Amino acid sequence: MLKLDPCQIGKTALRLLRPGTCGHVLAGFSKAAYLVTEQAELFWMALENAPMHLRGIRLAGPFPTLAAGEKFSVEGKCIKIAPDHEVDFGDASPWTMSTIPAETALEIEKIPLRVKNVIQNSLDLSQASGFGRLIPKILSLAENYLDEDTEIDPFLAHAWLGIHEIAKACLLRDMPGLLREADALVGLGEGLTPSGDDFLGGLLFCVNCIHRLYPGVIYLDSSEQALFIESARKRTHLISFTLLKDMSDGKAVEPLHELIHSILSGQPKESIRPAACLTQIGHSTGWDLLAGALTGLLLTFRSHDSIDSSAVLPTQNIDV
Repeated sequence: MLKLDPCQIGKTALRLLRPGTCGHVLAGFSKAAYLVTEQAELFWMALENAPMHLRGIRLAGPFPTLAAGEKFSVEGKCIKIAPDHEVDFGDASPWTMSTIPAETALEIEKIPLRVKNVIQNSLDLSQASGFGRLIPKILSLAENYLDEDTEIDPFLAHAWLGIHEIAKACLLRDMPGLLREADALVGLGEGLTPSGDDFLGGLLFCVNCIHRLYPGVIYLDSSEQALFIESARKRTHLISFTLLKDMSDGKAVEPLHELIHSILSGQPKESIRPAACLTQIGHSTGWDLLAGALTGLLLTFRSHDSIDSSAVLPTQNIDV
C-alpha cells in the first residue's frame, strides 16, 4: 500500500469525505486527479504547489498515478483508493476563504482605478493566452472606445461576439442581459474546463462578490442565476460545471480570491496581489478566469447609460 501525505485540505473536501463515502476516480493526470463521490460531488488532489480550492487536497511528495474508474472509499480520516493507494488526511491543515469586512472595502467609485493599476503594473499582456488576449478589448469598452488593434484568431473572434455583449451588459448593470448573452459561452472550447466556462466562472465570481459587498448596485435574481447554472449541467463536463457553480456561489481558486480581495479592499495599491499568480494556472485557464473577472469588475465602472454609483458604500462582509 502506497501511503500519500496531504498537507492541506479544503473545507468542502473535508465535509465531503465522511466515513463510508465511496466513489471513483473521474480523471487522472500527472499533477492532479479528480474524484467523484456516489452523490456526484467532486473533489481533487494535486501537487503541493497547486493553488488551493475548497474542494482541493494538496499532497506532499511525488504525485501518484491514478487511473479513471479506480474505486475509493473513506475509512475514518483515510481515503483508500484501489488497488494500492491510501491518503490519510487526518493531520492535513484545513483551508478556507478569507473575508472582506465591509468596513475595509473601498467605495465602489474607487475600484476602476484599482483595476487599471492591476493591468498596468502586474500583467504582461504580450504573454496572454486564451481569452486573456481579449482583455484590451474588454477594458477599452469602459473608456467608450473599441480596441481594434488586437489581432485574434477565428475562435476568439467567435467568442468575442458574446463577450462584447456581456461587457456592455456589465457597464449597464443589466443582469438579465448578462445571463442571456452568457448562455452562448457555456462549453465553448476544449478540455475538461473549456475557456468559455472559465471565463463565465471568473465573471460570475466577481458579479456575486459585488452583489453581496455592495447591496443595491445591481439586482441579481438568484433564481435566474440558478436556472442558468443548471442549464449548463448537460452542456459541459462535470468538472467544469462544478467549478462554474462554485464560482457563482463565491467560491473560487485561491489566486482569484486573493486578487479580487486585494482589489476590493482598501489595501495600499502597491500591495495588490499580482495577477500573474492567477495567469499561471493551466495552459489558459488562469487567463480565461482573469478575463471573466475583469469583465465582471466593469460593474463598478461608470457608463453614460448606467445609474449613478458615486455614493455607494459597502455594507456587508463577504468571503473572498
